Amino acid sequence: MRTDHPSASTEAVDDPRPGVLMDWLRAARTGGVRLVERGETRLVPWSQVHQDVEALAAGLARRGVGPGDRIGIRGHNSYEWLALDLALLHLGAVPVAVPVPDFKGTSNAQVAARYGLAAMFAGKESRSGTDGPEVGALEQVLTEPAVEPVADPPAPEGEQVRVSDREVFTLAFSSGTAGRVKCLLLAWPGVQALVEAQSAAYPCGPEDRIMIALPLSTFQQRYLCYLAIRNGCEVIMTTAARMLPTLPLTKPTIMLGPPNFYEFVEKRYRNLDPDKRARLDAAAASAEQLPDAQARELRRSVFREFHDMYGGSLRLMLVGSAPVRPGMLEFFTHAGFELYQIYGMTEIGYLTWNRREGNRLGSVGTEVYPGTVRIGEDGEVLVQHQWHLCVGYEGESPEDTALVFRAADTIATGDIGEFDADGYLHLKGRKKNIIITTGGQKIQTEDLEAELCRPSSVHQAALFQVETGVLAAAAFYEGSEEQTRAAVLGAITQINSRLGTDLQIRHLALLEGALTPESPLLNRNLKINREAVRTAVADRLAPL
Repeated sequence: MRTDHPSASTEAVDDPRPGVLMDWLRAARTGGVRLVERGETRLVPWSQVHQDVEALAAGLARRGVGPGDRIGIRGHNSYEWLALDLALLHLGAVPVAVPVPDFKGTSNAQVAARYGLAAMFAGKESRSGTDGPEVGALEQVLTEPAVEPVADPPAPEGEQVRVSDREVFTLAFSSGTAGRVKCLLLAWPGVQALVEAQSAAYPCGPEDRIMIALPLSTFQQRYLCYLAIRNGCEVIMTTAARMLPTLPLTKPTIMLGPPNFYEFVEKRYRNLDPDKRARLDAAAASAEQLPDAQARELRRSVFREFHDMYGGSLRLMLVGSAPVRPGMLEFFTHAGFELYQIYGMTEIGYLTWNRREGNRLGSVGTEVYPGTVRIGEDGEVLVQHQWHLCVGYEGESPEDTALVFRAADTIATGDIGEFDADGYLHLKGRKKNIIITTGGQKIQTEDLEAELCRPSSVHQAALFQVETGVLAAAAFYEGSEEQTRAAVLGAITQINSRLGTDLQIRHLALLEGALTPESPLLNRNLKINREAVRTAVADRLAPL
């Protein structure tokens, strides 16, 4: 295993303090937080953010918040959310980023007891009349952090299982397609190492505007804010539900998100009048004979209306968090977008990435830290290095923790993959989602869902088991129900012919309308939540 960091300076890697963020803030001469208010944008420079954070930290200290105190933040994206996070880190307190949808129906008192919080700052949508003085209004923290922290909060209810003695600087949560929430203990050294590695791999600076649309409770989004501070960039603060109208106003240059941040543009292209689509394709065909840079400019010119849907200034687009259809990647390349597939998880950060210098469609790229990713005997992707973000779980059993942390520096991802001859990693799906047919063939649930999405009218699909040997499919569509049903039934017939008689898709629910970012059937990373879908469509399943 490598012991040197591949891209960051020794000084940066050896600094284990999240307090270095204040040094970055103090040094930032460009960039800031761009907010959209009543149809107009406003920039809060990093210098002003620094002043606000200093004042907020002083106010929190007066209220009794100090090093090691766990303080919850529960609310939708806002300037106050980010300022509070930075102020808590400045004080040495431990921000606990409580995701709003994942804890719906759980009171602030219950969250505080479960995670041993001294106080909680909650948005309007997350407060109730039963809250005590230890719960403050998130939207008012910059005026006066009106909260009375519990002097001696109870110990967290869940068992803490750690694999490293590194200091925990924040608690984050992750949820997958099954919808079960995990509480992660994060340490700073891995975060800073990744900031330095990404700054080298995808340089960014004063002219860049990074879109923040997923919840800040998703650690990746907080990380992007730290990256922007480090490099003097702007961050555009919005939500997934408001992202589309925000794009033309803010003109982001860098975007990172799940496939559905991009699929709507490809859908518009696929739904064009065939003659218009043919004219665009013909106009872009001459790019094949040009050098890469000139080819991209020609394609951008031909497909200008699609670039304008993102504001017209995007120069870097990263996609991950869920399986990506090859057809989508091919369209974005064809249209002159610089869209690169990456691969990561909250426990590790980014494992692999594609870049302009090396991009292979269909792969998730080459290793972030060379020599650190390998394939286990059963095909599982394993990552071995000293810069993991996560140093353990809270509320998970030692047995479940051991399934992920195979050793102090080795994490099992749960994904099946393989490297090609040139070192690009190709993912085959989740280990737990493998279906073994009667003939011994291994099939991934994600691959079958992708087949169900092949009809142009189908936006999302979920496959889940309703009883032993019986699967059900839910497809979310727009357009003709009759044509969609015929196409989906054709795909199901093909799938059933491969599955074998002991496992068949026997039920189908067609649901009109694509899932929007605020849908409870998607998790915070906008991946489809199969368990939530199974519950929601139970009374709409029709036997086949």
